[in-house]
Amino acid sequence: MTALRILAATVFTLALATAAAAADGGALKAALEQSKATGKGLTFYVNGQSIPGVVVSVDDQYVVAKSQGQGTIVIRIDRIDAVGGFVGDIK
Repeated sequence: MTALRILAATVFTLALATAAAAADGGALKAALEQSKATGKGLTFYVNGQSIPGVVVSVDDQYVVAKSQGQGTIVIRIDRIDAVGGFVGDIK
């Protein structure tokens, strides 16, 4: 059962990543900017790992986020498979 959940999560993440890549990163950038503006947290999906955090800054190559468990986190944007969180409507 756990393997089935992992497989389903992986397929879902890849579908989100494909959709984000097709949108030329616009939806991803919008979610990152909304998290930064509102202070709402996101879950970053990077190489099969989930990393919770609040975006502090965004540039063309990196996202800097903070979390209680990890402190400051720097993530390369091209390594992000997907993000999830309650940041509002993204068009």
